[in-house]
Amino acid sequence: MFCKGPNRRIRHAAVTGMLLISTPVLTSLGMDMAAGIPKEAWPAAWFAGPAKASEVGLKTFRQSPMLDERVKSGALPPVEERLPDDPMVVEPFERPGRHGGTLRIFTQGAALIVPEHPLTMDPQISRVLPNLVSHWEFKEGGKLLLLHLRPGLRWSDGAPFTADDFVWYHKHIRLNESLTPVIVPRQRDLSITAPDPLTVVFRYEEPFLFILQELAHRGENQFTAPGHFLARYHPDFRDKEELDREAKAAGYMNWMAYFHAAQRDSFRDPIGTPTMRAYQLVSRSPTLQVYERNPYYPKVDPEGRQLPYIDRIQAQVVNNPEVRGAKVSTGQVDFAGSSLQTQDIPLYKAGEDAYRYRTLIWNRLHGVDVAIQFNFTVDDPELRSIFRDRRFRLALSLAINRKEINDIVYFGQGTPRQTTVIPSSRFYEPEFATAHIQYDPERARRLLDAIGMRDVDGDGIRERPDGKPLDVTLEWVDIEVPRGVTMELVCSHWLDVGIDIKLKEINRGLQSARARSNAMQMTIWHADRSTDILFPLLPSWYVPMYISWDEARWTPWSRWYLSHGEQGEEPIPEARDLQIWWDEMRGSVDPARRVELGKRILRSQAENLWSIGTIGLAPQPVVVSNRLHNVPDRGYWGWDSLWVLPYHPATWFLDP
Repeated sequence: MFCKGPNRRIRHAAVTGMLLISTPVLTSLGMDMAAGIPKEAWPAAWFAGPAKASEVGLKTFRQSPMLDERVKSGALPPVEERLPDDPMVVEPFERPGRHGGTLRIFTQGAALIVPEHPLTMDPQISRVLPNLVSHWEFKEGGKLLLLHLRPGLRWSDGAPFTADDFVWYHKHIRLNESLTPVIVPRQRDLSITAPDPLTVVFRYEEPFLFILQELAHRGENQFTAPGHFLARYHPDFRDKEELDREAKAAGYMNWMAYFHAAQRDSFRDPIGTPTMRAYQLVSRSPTLQVYERNPYYPKVDPEGRQLPYIDRIQAQVVNNPEVRGAKVSTGQVDFAGSSLQTQDIPLYKAGEDAYRYRTLIWNRLHGVDVAIQFNFTVDDPELRSIFRDRRFRLALSLAINRKEINDIVYFGQGTPRQTTVIPSSRFYEPEFATAHIQYDPERARRLLDAIGMRDVDGDGIRERPDGKPLDVTLEWVDIEVPRGVTMELVCSHWLDVGIDIKLKEINRGLQSARARSNAMQMTIWHADRSTDILFPLLPSWYVPMYISWDEARWTPWSRWYLSHGEQGEEPIPEARDLQIWWDEMRGSVDPARRVELGKRILRSQAENLWSIGTIGLAPQPVVVSNRLHNVPDRGYWGWDSLWVLPYHPATWFLDP
C-alpha cells in the first residue's frame, strides 16, 4: 500500500457523512474523553476492596438454583461450606440481581471471564486493592513483602487455596528451565516461602515495590497455580519417561506441551483445570465455548447470594470482524467490546431500538491508539542514522495533521497527543502530551532540508542524505484500533512534505517474529501500559527493557539490558539513561522519588519522540443487551484494566 494524496480525499469524503451522523451522538452523551471519568461514576465501595460478610451483618447465604440438585445428591457440600470463613461482599453497580440465565458473547470478548488475582485495582485504574489477599506489608526496606490470604478460600474443585499455591508456581513453573527458559531478572532473584497456609513471603535481593501492581494485573497467571492438580503433568512428581509417553499418547510432542495444555494462562482456558475465577470452561468446539459458574467462588452480594449471578456463558467463535460487527448490530450477543471500533459507533447506534441493546461509550486506555515506531537498531547504517536523528522524528511529527485524523476517524472525540500516560496518572504532565503535536508542515520541511534530505530528481519525493532513495516500509497488524485509515492519512501528510513511506499489512504471527528478530524498519501499535498499574511496572513504550511482538524500536538494546550486557547491543547514552532511571525507580522506597524518576522518563519521550503519537483517549463502543444489568455506563477499556475486571462482571445479571 502506498500513500497517495487522492486516496486521502476519497476517504475524507466517504467518512465525513459518518462524522455528521455521529458527532451529535457522542456530544449529546456529554463525553469528554480527555478529562477522564470521575469517581462518582461508580459505587464508593469499589475504591476500597470487598467488605467482609461479618462487617455488613451477613449470616446466611444463598446459592444459584442451578446447584440445588448437586447439593441434594451430595455431589457438592452446602453453600456455607463452599464459601470462605468470612465471604467477600461485592456491591453491584445498580442493584442486587438474580441468579440464572445464559449470557451470549464472542470468544474475543471472553475477557468477561476475568481472572481472580491476589490483588485487584480500582475503577480508575490507579490504585491497588485487596482481593484474595486481605492485606499486605513491606519490610526490610522493600525487600520483603508479606501477603495475608483470606481464610477458607477454595479452588473450583473444592481443594484449599493456600500460600503453598504461590510456592508451587514459583518452584515448579517459574524456576523450571524447561517451562520457563527465560526468566526476567527480578523474578530470578525472588524467593517465595509459606511459613503458614495463610502467609506468603516474597523476598527480593533489591527492593521492588511495584510487585503490588504485578499481583493486581497478572497475579493469577504468574504467581499461583493449582499444584494439587498440575502435579500429575510435571516430572518433579512423575517419572519423566512415563510422562513423555503419556503426553505422546495424548497427542502432544512432549511433557512440556502436555503441561502447558493443562495450565491456565492469560489467553487460554483449559477444560478441567481448577480455577479461582467466577466461571470455568466446561466444553469447547470449533464454533462455541461454554463456561459455567464456579460453585466455590468466594464472593457474595449484599443480600448473601453467592456470585456470579449468571449461570452460564456461551462464547461464539467468530473470527471475521465484519461478521462480528453484523452480529453485534443485530442484537445476537449480550455484551461486546473487544474488536469494536470507534468508526462503527453509527452502525451500533442505528440498531439499538430494533434489536433491544444500548451502545455505551467507554474511554479507551491507550495513551495513543496508533504509536509510530522507528527501528533505531535497523541493519542499514544510513537508515539507522536517519532514524536516530531527532530532527527527522520531529519533522515527521510536525507534518501530521492530527485534527484531520481526529475529525475523520474519531468524530472529533479523540485527543491529539504524543505517546504518554493518561491524565489520571500521578506521572502525567500536560506538556508531555502536547509536545510537538502542532501541525507545522513548513517547519517540517525546513528540518528535513537541514538533515540533507532533498528532492534530488524533482519527483516531489526526498532522497536520503547520501542521495539514495528513502526506501522504508512500515509493517502493521490490523487489530483493535483504526490503524489502517489512520496510517493512510499520516502517510499522506508525510507525502506532502516529501517523505514516502510504504505501508504493508501483515499478520500477527509475522509481526511477532519480525519484531523480536529486529527485522522491521518501522511499525505501529497501540500505546497501552499508560496507567499507574502498568506504566511503572512495564514502561516498555519509554524504556528499552522488554522484548515482545508490539515493540520494534530497540530490541537489541532491550536484549542487552535483560542479559546484563551479555547479548544484544549496548544502547546509546540517551537510551541507557532510561534504563538507569527505571532501575532506580522500581527499587526506590520513596514515593516522591519514584514519581520524579517516572516523570524524567516521560519527559525524555516528550523531548526525543522515541515514538510518535497520533490520537489517544478515544471513545470505545461497548454494546450491552437491554436484558443485561449492572454494567456501568462509564468505564476504562484496555489491557491495563483487563477490560472489565474493575467493574465486577460477577455482579452482572440477566432478566428472566
